[in-house]
Amino acid sequence: MPTSSEYATGSRPLNLAASILERLTALASAVGMIGILAIMLLISSDVISRVIFDRPIAGVPEMVAMSIQAIVFLQIANTLAQGKLTRSDAFLGFLRKRQRRLADFIDALMHAAGTVLISILISAFYPLFLRSYDRGETVGTVGQFIAPIWPVHLIILIGSGLLFLVFLQRTISLLVLAIGSGKKVCK
Repeated sequence: MPTSSEYATGSRPLNLAASILERLTALASAVGMIGILAIMLLISSDVISRVIFDRPIAGVPEMVAMSIQAIVFLQIANTLAQGKLTRSDAFLGFLRKRQRRLADFIDALMHAAGTVLISILISAFYPLFLRSYDRGETVGTVGQFIAPIWPVHLIILIGSGLLFLVFLQRTISLLVLAIGSGKKVCK
């Protein structure tokens, strides 16, 4: 799957939007990478604390579980923008060699379906975020470790919003290419 920057449409506003979106998703992905490093440090510290001091760090399982959710949603939009999201595109590859515009149109339809699915996810998850924020919902065990869950829910919404925008940008770019008013530039 090509990256967003490889779908040059000939439209300066569309190409600029794609470029800005790629930078935003790269930033979110970098934050996710920092999260991965933090989890590795936390787990290593917990293991060392258990072995040397016979005292585990409270809340490590909860923090790791919440962090993994956040990291996935921070990095998935960039994964799509870089053309690395897993999908089966053998048919599109075959079709693109023979009927590029038809392949771009079918690809646009698939990205439009992704846009719709992510919008459903966002609309279903937003009330959960509001509830967790309003009620001050937490995870953990009282007296040992508790943490608010709303920051993770917010990160999930932000990551989903970026994913929605990438799907939308790719849908529009592919439609422009399918109609033929754009010029595909492969790098």
